[in-house]
Amino acid sequence: MAKRPKRRLVTERSSDNGKRQLREPLPTTAARCALAARASYAGSGKHKEQPRAFGLEPAASDTDDTLCDGHAGFTPADMARVPALVERGISAGLIGHNDKQGDPTIIWTVDDDGWIYEGRITTPTQAIYHGYPLLPSDAFSKKVIARYTEYVYTPGNTHLLSSLEQAMERYS
Repeated sequence: MAKRPKRRLVTERSSDNGKRQLREPLPTTAARCALAARASYAGSGKHKEQPRAFGLEPAASDTDDTLCDGHAGFTPADMARVPALVERGISAGLIGHNDKQGDPTIIWTVDDDGWIYEGRITTPTQAIYHGYPLLPSDAFSKKVIARYTEYVYTPGNTHLLSSLEQAMERYS
């Protein structure tokens, strides 16, 4: 199995990027449920150190990509959890403020181990996203955690407290 070539140093992202803002006001429960029902994930070899292990073709990139398996330790076995993670993030209102052909261009989620993943629209009108982890130095993580905190402390969601605590520790 061929490995990806060594990458350049991954640079920090700024929370001041106008494309990376949470939607305000929080979308209605009905809107979040509708999006969660249609949204899905399609992996990208661009964000995998070992793309073939995930059934993906290696993708050449000249950007400083963060890698699911390389940075966050996400494994092919973890793929079964992705639909629930997509639904979790959307239900928590971790939805970007820009749309492309009717679908949010960015969504986020918080994994059980505290990793925050950012999903970017791959196929607008079909709500198909590809994703990658936010690095612990990413300033935008604070905004995601703040909104996720509100969600976790609503009735019925306190079972997610461990994921919140781990995210707070990882991104402190």
